[in-house]
Amino acid sequence: MRQASYWELAATPQPAPQSLPETVDVLVAGAGFMGRWLALFLGRRNPAPRVLVVERDRIGYGASTRNAGFLTTGQITEMFEDARDSGLDAVLATFARRRTGLALVRQEFPQLEVDACGSTDFDPVNDEKREFARHVNAALGEIMFVERPVNLGGRATTGFFQARDGGVHPVKLLELIRLRATGATFAFGVNVRRIGQGAALCEAGGRTHEVRYRRAFVCTNGFAPDLEPASPVVPGRGQVIVTSPVTTTTDRTLGYLNAGYDYFRFVDGRLLIGGGRDRFRAQETTAEIAVSDALLGHLRATAARVLGHERFVVDWHWAGIMGFVGGRHLGGSPRRAMDETTEAVAGFGGMGVALTPVFAREIAQEF
Repeated sequence: MRQASYWELAATPQPAPQSLPETVDVLVAGAGFMGRWLALFLGRRNPAPRVLVVERDRIGYGASTRNAGFLTTGQITEMFEDARDSGLDAVLATFARRRTGLALVRQEFPQLEVDACGSTDFDPVNDEKREFARHVNAALGEIMFVERPVNLGGRATTGFFQARDGGVHPVKLLELIRLRATGATFAFGVNVRRIGQGAALCEAGGRTHEVRYRRAFVCTNGFAPDLEPASPVVPGRGQVIVTSPVTTTTDRTLGYLNAGYDYFRFVDGRLLIGGGRDRFRAQETTAEIAVSDALLGHLRATAARVLGHERFVVDWHWAGIMGFVGGRHLGGSPRRAMDETTEAVAGFGGMGVALTPVFAREIAQEF
């Protein structure tokens, strides 16, 4: 069952097309962040290619419309664990890309409403993490992460704070990108059944259509294996709840717990909290978008810890599907050629909001 996300309440489902063009210069499968940014930047080429973006849902089905709304480069404990898994160089390169991506979002859409709250790593601070933070700050050439007093659920402690992060309404950002991509045609309610070697077989309006293309990009993130059976992308379900309006002494920043596997922010006076995937890894390694009662219990307990009380009810609970290259958390290498005409750009992990504009601009510059 498809539970709507909190963000989708503000979205208008797009009408399905009755027909599709027979030929285009560029076909993009997936109208999430990657697909929309790609359409925007391709439209600035001279001459601009004919771009068709197809999306099987009428709003969006993966992580783009169903995430937590973080504009973030990440936090210290998350990066510390990623460095153990993937190496410090990969972590710093991904951080730099994410920082560039956030700058692109704000540069392209200065009118976008951003909760400039910063982010806090609420995991325990120790000397090893302090040294890691110093090393990261030195490598970045500026003091990005600072240790400071924080409050979590009425408990005073210390944590790492990063001032540039913020919160955003992801569906509103998606709509801004679509409206800016004036040279592209968007077709919702179109299911791509097969793609490759210059042709895609699509279902739309109760009919089957063949769309021929010069170049195609599969931008379906966690669903990439549906169109590329050899894809190294492993789906990962992320579940999120939004509570009733709450009171708390907790710092109202973006919050990271459990090395970033649990995360929260405050929106409209409510607590939004997601995570638990690491505790239910086998269950959450799936492309099934339904929610689960077991993980709901974890999110409720984490919400009580964050707030310092249980005086709340869960008003929304939904799931979104992320994609992880090789199952790794770090979302740093999502481009793969499927054939000489077709490329998959998928597997951003939980970092797609920041990474996708960078990869989209890179691809458009090569075009």
